[in-house]
Amino acid sequence: MKRMSEFEYFVSVERAIEIASNHPPPLNIENIKIQNLSNRVISQDIPSLITDPPFDNSSMDGYAVKHSDTINASSNNPVSLQIVGISQAGINPLPTLESGQAIKIMTGARIPLGADSIVLIEEAELVNDNTEFGKVKLFFKSRTNYIRIAGENMKKNQIMLEAGEKMDPYKIGLLATMGYSEIPVYSKLRVSIISTGDELVKPGKNLKPGQIYESNSYFLAALIKELGHEPLIIDLVNDDLNELREKMNRAANNSDLIITTGGVSMGEFDLVRKIMEEEGEIKFWRIKMKPGSPPLFGLWKNTPLFGLPGNPISSQLVFLLVVKPWLYNIFGIKAPPHQIIRAKLTKELKKSPDLLLLRRVFVESTPKGMVARPADHQGSGNSSSTVISNAVTLIQPGHSANIGDIIDVLFIR
Repeated sequence: MKRMSEFEYFVSVERAIEIASNHPPPLNIENIKIQNLSNRVISQDIPSLITDPPFDNSSMDGYAVKHSDTINASSNNPVSLQIVGISQAGINPLPTLESGQAIKIMTGARIPLGADSIVLIEEAELVNDNTEFGKVKLFFKSRTNYIRIAGENMKKNQIMLEAGEKMDPYKIGLLATMGYSEIPVYSKLRVSIISTGDELVKPGKNLKPGQIYESNSYFLAALIKELGHEPLIIDLVNDDLNELREKMNRAANNSDLIITTGGVSMGEFDLVRKIMEEEGEIKFWRIKMKPGSPPLFGLWKNTPLFGLPGNPISSQLVFLLVVKPWLYNIFGIKAPPHQIIRAKLTKELKKSPDLLLLRRVFVESTPKGMVARPADHQGSGNSSSTVISNAVTLIQPGHSANIGDIIDVLFIR
């Protein structure tokens, strides 16, 4: 067994993330079509291929005019202007506008030279005076803010998306506007998930006395997929050191990251901790958080490995508070991994002298502000509480949380 001094023991959440971030897996880059970019992370800064808009254009249907011609326009004193042309999207050339003239214009069409404002079509009345276009009576002053200025959205070669941006529908739409059909992104990580324990049975099978259904791998796989990576659920592993070694070796050969659940505490059959101590490289063991204190992080055959607790709530919270921020760090993702707000506590929570206290709460907005209502059952195996909760408390070690206290809460869903 390795000496305790060779790895850090009982670290803070922040230190756990820092240690793990010093051991990232190799990151690969690939070009992906924009229709397949959801949840992918950009690997380099992306400049616009175009200037947008490419020319001054109208944001509304109406009439392009000189603002000085419309200053006195009102419903009681309309201004009459001669229409000398029509500006449609893609139609050129246009006459230069002179004082006393107007050009009918469509949304997105080029602003004629000489025009500096727009009158909405519903604020004017067309008058037929037997000329080619007729005249228009204006009942309101024109508006300059209905003109979209060339380049106000973006300019050619302007960096619009930076490396580390995580793609969403809005950014994908922006890429299309910029002229891209594909861009370079980081390749998905292949993440092997290994659940351990003689008592575990896959859902769908009949339970024997002493057995429980395994749920951690399904939760973790869904979270990993949600984060844009590829989960690989390995068969359940019994409390057998040789079987565990074989499955971990297979995972190291076929994936970029290994996540185990169970087997990391101090018991005789906590084999993940045992095999990592004797044959792997542990970087830290145990974290100052409650629930979720037993996890470890290290390298197995040079592959990063997070050993999560077996209790479902502990496993979930360690993933959310440590593994997810680690993933954000190694990919340089710009956005924070979690939304944290302040809310008023509706029930007293017992303090923990040495551990970050994570209690499941339901946070909602009320006329008196944000409130956090703790779930009634806070046991580490009570997975139903995560469905009726949407956040966890972040109560620092030694701090009490009384009714009415304003505390930090972290949204989990």
